[in-house]
Amino acid sequence: MNMKYLSAICLTAALSLGLNPKAKAQGESDPGFSTIGAMRTGANLQFSEGEFEFQKTQFSISNTFAKGERDVKLFIPQAEVIAPLRDMGYFDVKLPIVAATGELAHVFGLGDLTATYTQVINNSYYPDWTIQLTGGAMFGMGTASESDGATRPLPMVYQSNLGSTDVIVGGNVSWKDYVMAAVAYQQPIFRYNENNYDRSAIGNDLLYSQSDYQISRKLYRYGDVMFRLEGHYGGKRAGISAGPLLIYHLRNDLYTDRMGYLNEIEGSKGLTVNLSGNAFVRLGRKGQVKLDVTGGFPIAHRDATPDGLTRQWMFMPRFTYFFKQENLLFRNF
Repeated sequence: MNMKYLSAICLTAALSLGLNPKAKAQGESDPGFSTIGAMRTGANLQFSEGEFEFQKTQFSISNTFAKGERDVKLFIPQAEVIAPLRDMGYFDVKLPIVAATGELAHVFGLGDLTATYTQVINNSYYPDWTIQLTGGAMFGMGTASESDGATRPLPMVYQSNLGSTDVIVGGNVSWKDYVMAAVAYQQPIFRYNENNYDRSAIGNDLLYSQSDYQISRKLYRYGDVMFRLEGHYGGKRAGISAGPLLIYHLRNDLYTDRMGYLNEIEGSKGLTVNLSGNAFVRLGRKGQVKLDVTGGFPIAHRDATPDGLTRQWMFMPRFTYFFKQENLLFRNF
């Protein structure tokens, strides 16, 4: 099959799943590594003939709309900067603000700061193939201890941060700008989660079971690995990308009970499978403005997601501006 048609097939499948009313699985479960550096969607797209997008300094503003655990509505505006350097490398930094609205509260706060550096490898013997290697960290900007107006602790789905600092490593291999495969590993190294939700803190005045939200008291979160396979169809001015995104949580997470003992959260280890797609168009005489939309729909999930990263669906429009000046520090192939 012609690789140029792979993404069109994947995108059709993803949209069909998302519009299927029987598709109730909850997916996403992404701690942050699938949307930055070499792991992000469109990481291998070209800006013009012989020049990739990552060779241009760019600034993006986006807003993610998503539905989380127990239909909590999430609104996540985010700013992102990609700055290329000499020797085929670039920095990628993003900072979100997270707002959550649901039956327990309406809260917002600063999300976790993610920063990575990516080195690009292009082999003159195989000019159609490119490798990108990424390393960096997600810096927790809080302790995930937000409470409602009555000082009752809120579960993790209402928190704007994960309460940890994580290391991120990964990379991708791409063939032209048609197909990309990416893998990554994200591991918490400093944990300072002070979430106090243990299912008994809500009270009996609400019309739902106290066990509807997953326990997350002083959550001790383990690492994740991801795999993305993405196909691209289109040109320099417009195109679509799509494919599966798999995230595997390596161990059952832990919580601290009121006696101070660590307890395993059964079912928090496991695989989450999402289908994601992206469509973009470039505007302006030289294509300096890019408008794109990313969407994701789940097809399988792990039994428990105490980190609050459950998503029934997500939808993210984004505006990107590529700076006009030539990047004098960036060497040609």
